[in-house]
Amino acid sequence: MKKILALGAGNKTNFSVMNGNVLFTSDIVENLADMENLKRFETETRKYLENDGLAPEYIVCDMHPDYRSSLLAEKIHKESSGSTLLKVQHHFAHIASCMLEHSLEEEVLGVSFDGTGYGPDGNSWGGEFLICTRKDFSRPYHLKYMKQPGGDIAAREGWRMAIAYLVDAFGPDIGATEFPLVGRIGRKKIDLVSQMIEKDVNCPLTSSMGRLFDAVASLAGICDVSGFEAEGAILLEKKVAKDVPGCYGYEIEGAEVVITKMIKGITGDVLAQVGADIISAKFHNTIGEIVFDIAGRVKKENGIDKVLISGGCFQNKYLVEYIEKRFSGSDLDLYKHKKYSPTDLGVSIGQVAVAASLLQL
Repeated sequence: MKKILALGAGNKTNFSVMNGNVLFTSDIVENLADMENLKRFETETRKYLENDGLAPEYIVCDMHPDYRSSLLAEKIHKESSGSTLLKVQHHFAHIASCMLEHSLEEEVLGVSFDGTGYGPDGNSWGGEFLICTRKDFSRPYHLKYMKQPGGDIAAREGWRMAIAYLVDAFGPDIGATEFPLVGRIGRKKIDLVSQMIEKDVNCPLTSSMGRLFDAVASLAGICDVSGFEAEGAILLEKKVAKDVPGCYGYEIEGAEVVITKMIKGITGDVLAQVGADIISAKFHNTIGEIVFDIAGRVKKENGIDKVLISGGCFQNKYLVEYIEKRFSGSDLDLYKHKKYSPTDLGVSIGQVAVAASLLQL
């Protein structure tokens, strides 16, 4: 029986161990960027291995080269004679955990929406449609890449992503417009970020759905700067008006989901003083429509009728319920998490699932 140790994701992670057919997952550990938490995570991992007398033959981690959990995996791998190190893409691991939970072995469409995850192309992913087995994946569709001005700071200052989407939709001279966002943030800051985007200075590319939620929360005047992780997305969901049937436009261009029409629709509603609750509902509805649309396309193109949703964005109750209603009565089967977490706390479980499948355990 093979022994597998998986060390999960980045700042919010846990570890999982498969020893034969037995799967163990550790308690939650928050924020490995904190040195004390990192030391505790390493101590608890080593203590478990020692107490169980387990020498891992396969050590699994995220593809991100700078995640502290990945660096720890490399460290343990070097100390474990004869071990093999495997790296699993973040969003693939999310879907693999859902496949394991539902005992699915066949090809599925995995919809993985979250804040960030390192892609094989070196960009930040997070709005992904993946065709998956437990061994591998392909990426037929994804949210169009957008520049993320300032890099990681844009995850806290959602107004930066709002500017990126506005510049993409309307051009760089948005500081001279009547958008309420300009008045709140100030034209000087807006112009500076617009120039960063135009000159491509410190603007890594992202396909993140989480960053889109941040942008829309800012555009709608709900949250410009988050005080804690995903605050913009949480407040955006709380603002949703019930029983709003409308949605915004979008386009599928090749592999990209292009939402320029959505951004223009949202800004038009903001300028027309449509309520933020209506805007939020229409935005959520649009994301649900995109999921259903692409699921239908993938079934037509590939014959896949099982659709799995995972990733932190699917903690959003309104979005999940909208998708469930949309899939109800269709010829597509929708699967969501019930046992494991859709957040990064499920990543180590997905890593184990992929490793076990590759090793044919």
